[in-house]
Amino acid sequence: MDVSLGNTGVTTSALALGCDRLGSTLTPLNRKQCLALLRDAFELGIRHFDTASIYGQGDSERYIGEAFKGCRDEVCLATKAGQRLSPVQAVAARFKTPIRWLARSRGVVRQTVGRRRAGGVNYCFDPAFIDSSLSSSLRRLQTDRVDIFYLHSPPPEALRDGKLMSLLERMRQEGRINAIGVSCDDLKIALAAAGHSLIEIIQHDLVDQPLCYEVLDVAAKNDKVCLVRGIARQAGQQEGNYEENLVAGFRSALTLPPVGGVIIGTTNAQHLRQNAAGFNRASNQMEVVR
Repeated sequence: MDVSLGNTGVTTSALALGCDRLGSTLTPLNRKQCLALLRDAFELGIRHFDTASIYGQGDSERYIGEAFKGCRDEVCLATKAGQRLSPVQAVAARFKTPIRWLARSRGVVRQTVGRRRAGGVNYCFDPAFIDSSLSSSLRRLQTDRVDIFYLHSPPPEALRDGKLMSLLERMRQEGRINAIGVSCDDLKIALAAAGHSLIEIIQHDLVDQPLCYEVLDVAAKNDKVCLVRGIARQAGQQEGNYEENLVAGFRSALTLPPVGGVIIGTTNAQHLRQNAAGFNRASNQMEVVR
């Protein structure tokens, strides 16, 4: 199921793979296994790959770039900027391989890494940093452009920063990015983005909350596109059959006017196939109804 993302000119699969765990210290997959997962997703019909400069300390982007360098025009690449590693995280990234091995074999190491991750990251939305971050992402992705470029969980003041907004517009005019988006953990930021004249795509969790429905409503009224997350997680938390819950969740999401796609995140090949099958079932059911 392919969709056109609003007026951005981007057309891609409605199902996207979230690649936040690729290259992570706590992810057991090595480089070869990460590349295999990405290629499996492609074989399943997924053409939209969502990453960020900080995911896997840059390895997520590197693996995506390596996996699709021979078919760049067949995939939609989305990345994010605005978060950066702390000094401790930057040092740890240099020793990722031994840390990953220790985390698998020693629980105390895994707990320490988990606590470090839970402590969060640093944020920077200075235009010079965002510009540099995009340049670095393009090198890692082995491309001259990204289809969607997100501000990564920005604070409200970032959306009011005229210099930052001018930079994003210039990046688009230069052809370095095709569409401008905001990826949100906070629905209040998503609501602000939905009403922002420059923002075209909002990425957020789809939850049964009044504020989420308000985001969707404002986005629809302003011809924005929402790409939503969290459906598989919610399916696992609900009573009943997981696969049926998953199909129902996908189908419900796709009926919402501003929703242009659904993002799933996994590093498990079996889960990937299960999610893709559930999404295809939901899409086929919708076609029958139409």
